[in-house]
Amino acid sequence: MHAEPVADTPRLALGEGPCWDATARRLYWIGIKDRRLLTLDPSSGRVTGTGLDVTPGALMFRPDGRPVLATERGFELLDPAGGRTTLLAPVEADRPERRMNDGACDPYGRPVAGTMQRSEPWRPGPLYRLEADGTARPVLGGLSVPNGLAWPEPDRLWHIDTPTRRIDLYEYPEHGPVGPRIRSLDVSHLPGLPDGMTLDAAGNLWVAFWGGAAVHCLSPAGHVLATVGLPVPRATSCTFGGPDLRTLYITTARTDEHPLSGALFALDGVGVGG
Repeated sequence: MHAEPVADTPRLALGEGPCWDATARRLYWIGIKDRRLLTLDPSSGRVTGTGLDVTPGALMFRPDGRPVLATERGFELLDPAGGRTTLLAPVEADRPERRMNDGACDPYGRPVAGTMQRSEPWRPGPLYRLEADGTARPVLGGLSVPNGLAWPEPDRLWHIDTPTRRIDLYEYPEHGPVGPRIRSLDVSHLPGLPDGMTLDAAGNLWVAFWGGAAVHCLSPAGHVLATVGLPVPRATSCTFGGPDLRTLYITTARTDEHPLSGALFALDGVGVGG
């Protein structure tokens, strides 16, 4: 299987955070280094962009439909129409050398995202969760480049810390910190580094591989079930969208050697939906 570029999508330096809004039937994604919010209307093919006044790391939608950004300042409520943000909870405000990275809402509707250094060396940091009382609390420590998060069950969390080249399954209690690691999937035999990911309706993991020019579908046991090839090396993240959630959207990062790099890619008619 091979994904195709979506027409008229800009080449972002670091595209990330694809999210499907089922109510508006729109795909949203961000440019981290570009400081942009992008929107795709698949019915018309129209792509719109909005500038942001902050560096985003992740975009996620709360159960009430409100979008939240994890940014260099912390968790922020986003107004998609104008790109304006309202700080909900600061995160590591005293550490300008760090920023928030990939994130998602947990099964209880709480935004979760980690922090990372802006450049190497990758010094460990935590995964933060925006609690109901409005505070951002660390729930998992020792992470270098925190990336994909996915919950196969409310009490289980898949998480990627990219440099480890593993996908770890943790216990995830409703309250308190993330629990012990249950098991790990070693993906070091696959080209590239695991980055963002999403789950399908069968519980399989679809993982974007930075430098691997592909998204691999993995069973919960770690078996490669399918591979979606890309004509560019740096896949960053992916999500399912479309009316039946059977279109796989993939964000990428730009390189000088590949004309299509940084664009949004899509594969229609995926056998199992999101």
